[in-house]
Amino acid sequence: MDATPAGQPMKHPYPFDLIVIGGGSAGHAAARNACVLGLRTAVIEHAEDLGGLCVLAGCMPSKILIETANRMRAIRDGHRFGIRADAPVLDEDALRGRLKELVADFQQYRVAEMHDGTYELVRGSGRFIGPHELEVRATDAPPRRMQAAAFIIATGSCPAVPDVPGLEGSPYWTSHDVVRLPPVPRRLAIIGAGAIGMECAHLFEGLGTAEVTIVMRDDCVLGGIDPDLSAGLEQASRSRGIRFHKNTTLRAVRHAGNTFHLALEGEASDLEADALLIATGRKPNTGGMRLEEIGVALEKGSIIIDERCATSVGHIFAAGDCASPVPVVHLAVRQGEVAACNVARLVREGRMMSTTEWHRDTAMSGWFTEPQSVQIGHSEAALREKGRHVTSARIDYSDHGKGMIVGATHGFVKLIAETETGRLLGAAALGPQVIETCHSVSTAIHCGLTAKEYLALPHYHPTLAEAWSRAADALAGTLRPDR
Repeated sequence: MDATPAGQPMKHPYPFDLIVIGGGSAGHAAARNACVLGLRTAVIEHAEDLGGLCVLAGCMPSKILIETANRMRAIRDGHRFGIRADAPVLDEDALRGRLKELVADFQQYRVAEMHDGTYELVRGSGRFIGPHELEVRATDAPPRRMQAAAFIIATGSCPAVPDVPGLEGSPYWTSHDVVRLPPVPRRLAIIGAGAIGMECAHLFEGLGTAEVTIVMRDDCVLGGIDPDLSAGLEQASRSRGIRFHKNTTLRAVRHAGNTFHLALEGEASDLEADALLIATGRKPNTGGMRLEEIGVALEKGSIIIDERCATSVGHIFAAGDCASPVPVVHLAVRQGEVAACNVARLVREGRMMSTTEWHRDTAMSGWFTEPQSVQIGHSEAALREKGRHVTSARIDYSDHGKGMIVGATHGFVKLIAETETGRLLGAAALGPQVIETCHSVSTAIHCGLTAKEYLALPHYHPTLAEAWSRAADALAGTLRPDR
């Protein structure tokens, strides 16, 4: 918890110090933090089912399914470790039962927190009718007007579906369908090679889909990440039979019988599949709120925020997928907490004498592919484009003791440091459990440690995490001795 100025909120004519619009991960974190800081807080949530994207249709259900896919893949790979086993058979009903049970447990915990009286929970959707006033509409109640000294917008995002002839009305999937585990198809076509597309490709390949084909407009998977990471993930995917049509656009869809017929333009001209997943990204839930009418600046529907979570309107803040340039849950939670701290300062002092910030330069993004992939901070290429003089070092898991023991045939860890100071600026990794093993590196980058300082941290032998210390050792060897 960040420290805030002591004292009671300033007198103002509004019933609430803070209204949070959206009760997902960012909004819930913001509201609870605001209440701890002494603010009279309300949360407006329009969703029929409480819990938020992460709990109901994102992180948690997808990782439940991915865990099963990984275990099936490991059983099929058992011969490499001297194990003879029959080919695994997926019991889809049993997996759906596990999925339903775990998600219900996660949701029950969150809903209990939302109803514990810490803040006032209002069911409905809100739109601004003035800088300090909302109209809240619910399906089972007349419209209500609510006023507050400050607001935090945390309305999240939803799947972005392209306007393609024949797509509307066909039984295509989005990520919201995948997390309910539809019947595993023999042939799956995925449009998009971003986070959702790549994770779902590896999910269904693991569950037993015979043909997984990714259609992508660009040349690199997970566009914008470290090129070594993108290339390595593509190679690992191809080695297990996942196919790619690069620089290719979906032009039309026809669904007949149980088959999708896709008209493509690019590396391929057509494709048939039993199931179609549209994974062309997500878009911010900001429509209908009248944000621009009250002066809140947006870019392509996303609320523009700085590292204080402040918008272009002084008393309005935003957090999470509706605003974040790095749309990941742990950062959404952090942004919610940051926004609440800064609202508390604003309400108490009338202005933010000092501020709490989140840090986009050290943000972490992870992808639960197989193998896992992660990037912390900026890529080496992006840092060079910014004019930074950097040095990097890479250790391949195929040349690392524990990596060889666990059978890693693809993957690496890479550290990037500022050449002059030796300060760690970024990291990238592809390999077994890299999201689990990278937190010491994330901490080091966040705290501004040098490669030599990180190297002084003990790493147990033999472990997968030890690869990071080897990369730090190699990096330190290329820098000045005092760096």
